[in-house]
Parts: sequence; structure tokens; C-alpha cells
Amino acid sequence: MSIAQKTKTSYADIRDISLVDFLDVETERTLLAHELWKDQATIVIVIRRPGCQFCREEAQIFDAQRETIENDMGIKMVCIVHEREGADEFQKEFWHGKVYHDQAKDFYKALGNGRLRTGGWGQLIHPSFWGNLIRNKRSGVKGNFIGDGSILGGVLLVQQGDQGLAYEHIEKVWGDIARADRVLEAASRVSGVAINKEKVLKAQKDHRALHDKMQASSLAAGKGKAQDQGGSEGSACALPEQVEAQQQQQQQQGV
Repeated sequence: MSIAQKTKTSYADIRDISLVDFLDVETERTLLAHELWKDQATIVIVIRRPGCQFCREEAQIFDAQRETIENDMGIKMVCIVHEREGADEFQKEFWHGKVYHDQAKDFYKALGNGRLRTGGWGQLIHPSFWGNLIRNKRSGVKGNFIGDGSILGGVLLVQQGDQGLAYEHIEKVWGDIARADRVLEAASRVSGVAINKEKVLKAQKDHRALHDKMQASSLAAGKGKAQDQGGSEGSACALPEQVEAQQQQQQQQGV
């Protein structure tokens, strides 16, 4: 039975998106998105850039839930990228699952109601960005400067067949990753499989602990914000490293 939710993303906009299966295959093949969830519900993680430290962190978080989501609940998990460079490393080291290429960026457009949503230097005025940066630093997940990380992504839980969307998370600020506890709860509703409450409670507790640490930080209070120095929005995911270096330099200079 369908439990489709009211979402900003339209199912009609994602159903026939053309994707390319290009990793760990002898021959690349093109498929339509609805083939992914034809036989089983699917979590679709739409990432900004394979080398982005935030995207790698999110992949690692959900990869850790793979046994519960895929084996216990029978829900598939896939990642979508809009560029291939770095995808092989991303898959092997952080994701360990299927990755598909959305060359036309149609999933990204669907998350923006038909338009690409991008983030530039203006993202740095958001306190939540600094909180996300702190969280990422504590995770130990590192990234690189390769590719375009300006296009914002998100997470969708699509029900089997054409029953529609059951959950969505739309990234608004760099590093605004989906909460694992909420995705697990949505997956439980879709699959009908009771979730391990201890896992949900732990995810909630971890999230609250990170939130408290973020709020206590000087970065979260807005200190050390950088101004545009002519950097490229195309290197958006690399900006946290640049900003942190600028902040340290300012502190050394007594700014």
C-alpha cells in the first residue's frame, strides 16, 4: 500500500530521468530512473561532488546503515553524481554501492522544482554552514578540490513501482546532510519492517550531541566568516578548507 508523502519534489519529474551505470560494469548502459525502484523501494542520495568532504561524510553515514536498510528492510540505496571525476574513489572508499551518472543534472533540477539550485560564497553567512563544517571536521572525513560542488543535492526515498515519494531531504546549505534517524524511520514505514529502536535513539543522541557542540563553537556564532576573495563557486566544497586557513591567519595577525 502506498504511503506517498506530500513533497516539494515531484515524482513525475524524476521518473524518466536518464542515468548511466558506469562503474564496475564491462559495458556502460543507460537506464531510466524508474527502473531503479521498479521492484523495490530505493533511497536515492543526490550528491554534489564525489570529492566533497560533506558528500563523502554523508555517504559513509548511510553506508554504515546498509545492512539494516538493504538486508533487513529490503530497500535499495544508490548515489547519483553529475560528474564522473572522483566517482571511482568515492564508491570504493566511502559508499560501497551503486553510483549512477546524471549527466543532464535532472535529479538536481527536480530537487529545485525545475531549476538548478547552487551555493556560492553567500553560503558562508549561514551559521548552520559553520556547524556543518565543525561536524565534518570531527568526523575525520577529508575531501579534495576537484570538480564543481556548487550544485546542491538531497536525499529521496522512492517507493516501489510508481507509488511516489515517501521522504525527501533537500540540501539548502553546504553540508546540510540528511538525518540518519529520520531516513531510518521513513524506511521502516515504507518496508513495514520494525526498526531497531536502539539504532534510532543512538542516531538521535549523536545528532543532539553534535548540535550542542556546534552551538558552543565560535564558528557557529559567526566568527571568522570569510569575504569573497575572487574564489570560484565551482570549488564550493573546497571552501571550508580555505575558510579555516583564513581564520587561522586572521587569529595569528590578531584580527
